[in-house]
Amino acid sequence: MSEAPSRRLRLVDTGGEGPPVVLVHGFGSDRFSWLANQAALQASHRVYALDLPGHGAEALAETTMEEIADLVARSIEAEDLGTVDLVGHSLGAAICILVAASKPDLVRRLVLIAPAGLGQGVDAEFLDLYPKLTEAADAEALLHRLVSRPRLINKQMIAHVLSQLGQPGRRAALQTVAAMITADAASLAAARETIAAGPMPRLTIWGSADRINPADETALARFGGETRIVAGAGHLPHVENATEVNGWLAAFLGDSVLPA
Repeated sequence: MSEAPSRRLRLVDTGGEGPPVVLVHGFGSDRFSWLANQAALQASHRVYALDLPGHGAEALAETTMEEIADLVARSIEAEDLGTVDLVGHSLGAAICILVAASKPDLVRRLVLIAPAGLGQGVDAEFLDLYPKLTEAADAEALLHRLVSRPRLINKQMIAHVLSQLGQPGRRAALQTVAAMITADAASLAAARETIAAGPMPRLTIWGSADRINPADETALARFGGETRIVAGAGHLPHVENATEVNGWLAAFLGDSVLPA
């Protein structure tokens, strides 16, 4: 069943002045995953963040990633922001690819961080186990796969994950979203090729030690645009090495030459 035409996601205005940038989080996360990046972006942009369907405060009514991407695009258009910069992580980056391919006039610049659909493939075991987590010890062990520095997986993060998973319908929703990542591979590949063939400025950022969705050098070269690799970082390079990534974001979104 598709979403009702009136359905919209809430875009949270986090502050800042300048062109609008919209942040789209990854699987199992929420809009708060960008806290290490928002302040840096607010220096030059008006920064908006959202919760994807099945995450945060948003219910899931969609059955495909394309439907989610259409909902994200409509929600941005409803805010009357004009052309926006899109920054997405993992699942959120895949959604951004679909939005940019279907609504190129809506997107000025595209930033993808460890994007699903452009790497070697998302860890199927992680996608399967995450919605089933109930115990702190199991959550800690699984979440360690996301990073190269285990200390980043603290008690507060673990408690937040388990609290979110405890919300009514959340586990089933995440299982459905996880299935979409595999089921919608063909539509995502087509969208990726559409962007690769066009002029849209794009930056892809990846951690060299990503165990959840390792980079695919051949696919990255075919996709084109700018690429930056965060040495030693895992699947959350924008958190693990926020200062470096924030510098790249500021330069790219500000139409400047990216630091090497």
